[in-house]
Amino acid sequence: MSFIRVNEIQVKNYRSFGECQLITFPNADYKKPIAIVGYNNAGKTNLLNAILIGLTEKYINKETFNLDDFHNRNYENVISITSTLQSSEEQKTNSGTANLSGDHRLIMTLDDSEIINAKIESTFPDGSYNQTAAGAIKYYKVFYVNFHEIKKEISTKKTSWGNLTSFLAKFIKQTVISDNTMSDKKEIFNSKMKDLTDDVLDSSKLLDFINRIQTNYSYNLRNNNCKIDFCLPDYEDIFLEMIFKIGLNGDSENLIPIDHFGDGYISMFVMAVIQAIAESNDEDRCVFLFEEPESFLHENHQEYFYKMILCSLAEKGHQVIYTTHSQKMIDIFDTKGIIRLEFDDEKKQSKVTFNKYNLEFENIMGEKPYQLDKIHDFNNYIKIIEPNLNRIIFSKKVLLVEGPNDLLVYKELIKKRVCEKANNEKYADTYLNFNNIAIIPHHGKITALVLVELCKHLGVEYFIVNDFDLPKELLEKLDFESLDQLHSSIFYKEEIDSINCIGSKGEPLSTKTKRSMLTTNFNLIQAAGKSKIHFNVPRLEEVIKYDSNDKNSFKIWETIRSADFKDDGLFSENLLSFLEID
Repeated sequence: MSFIRVNEIQVKNYRSFGECQLITFPNADYKKPIAIVGYNNAGKTNLLNAILIGLTEKYINKETFNLDDFHNRNYENVISITSTLQSSEEQKTNSGTANLSGDHRLIMTLDDSEIINAKIESTFPDGSYNQTAAGAIKYYKVFYVNFHEIKKEISTKKTSWGNLTSFLAKFIKQTVISDNTMSDKKEIFNSKMKDLTDDVLDSSKLLDFINRIQTNYSYNLRNNNCKIDFCLPDYEDIFLEMIFKIGLNGDSENLIPIDHFGDGYISMFVMAVIQAIAESNDEDRCVFLFEEPESFLHENHQEYFYKMILCSLAEKGHQVIYTTHSQKMIDIFDTKGIIRLEFDDEKKQSKVTFNKYNLEFENIMGEKPYQLDKIHDFNNYIKIIEPNLNRIIFSKKVLLVEGPNDLLVYKELIKKRVCEKANNEKYADTYLNFNNIAIIPHHGKITALVLVELCKHLGVEYFIVNDFDLPKELLEKLDFESLDQLHSSIFYKEEIDSINCIGSKGEPLSTKTKRSMLTTNFNLIQAAGKSKIHFNVPRLEEVIKYDSNDKNSFKIWETIRSADFKDDGLFSENLLSFLEID
């Protein structure tokens, strides 16, 4: 059984990566796929390429790299890629063994702007030089599929240099060479095909044409006695010249080449190919690398691909690493398998913002929070949690607001503020999307606590806008270092009883209710941090001077769209800084 796995990789000065970034992958006990996520230009594709280099999958020499591969296109930024692999020891075809366990470092030698040499230097885990690593990758199974170029991935043709580029061609070639049953039939096949070809050509115009070519060619070569044969490719290459054809709706007579179909149809064919590869490698443990497999798939098929293909491969012990933009292609409840990249606008480089390969989300919260229990509180999960979780991981920043009216108000007012600055209504309308800022209603302070913890866990910047639901004087007094200090204070035990508070329905609040609301607000302040929360006191409706408790969205819309409306009190300096409007 051959086995190969990437344990970690360090990347420095390679394309969008500047400062050294270390990515560690979960160990072989982790039976789930590993997602690389990030905004456009975050460096996802560059990381996949670095992994291929680290796997020694690519033949490395001085021609492999050019100026564009150096960070900031500067030869002084010498590329450094080091992978740590784990593999079985395999017997080579001729003699010796293949072993890729240990470190593999890209070593480059430059003279000013000229690359003198580039090679991979391999060492065993004990630091000793690994001579068995040279050319060893062909004894292991690594499959890279770029779904952006899906038609190329089903092409089995060789390039003009005689190389195979698609994962399908490499697998077919490897299968033909390693299949003893086929090898035993090689001579029989060649003999029969020669006889059949001769029979078909016998007395034909094509044979006469070939003979004329031979006569003229011999004459042109000064009567050199050469032999020309019009025949099939070599045995191993015949199977690379064959093509897959599809009979629609069971029609076996009229077959259509697979590359005549659309990219979405071909993507589903590739799914079947990947499944077949995994099924035919029950004993081997492979590495599968996928570039945005959702590229041409309907969103329902995206979820199918994730669960039926990616998860199934990982469950069988294969290492599956893929890039994605799709919420359907990740499991947010298992963050061990998520690697998050961002592009640092100040330093102009890719950076890893999340790679907690040994920490699950539920562990950072202690007991698994009730709000995340999909079984016991399925109704709230579907309404509140499920629509928001995946949006967070794909966003650079998250603005958490209380409910639909808050969402309505803040989206419109952010648009107005941006339009005043940029004098471009279309840009203002897409400002949040362009800057990868998600605005999410959390529908309650307890739920907000869960989403805040998720943002903190994932390293996503967040800000909360909430109704305080109590008078301003209570907010001003809410300055305690701990919940115990709050609960033991005279303010909480006695003073709060004398402060008159009216609820959203116009009824006075009991002391018990006031204490409960203060505790909830204090917990939110403690979890988020004072600088990352803005309270509308006591509620959004009062701040925008909407004098009704009916929460009518249309009337609220009319209120904030009126010519004399001022958004005073809705934006704090911290919130404006978070939104980067100024």
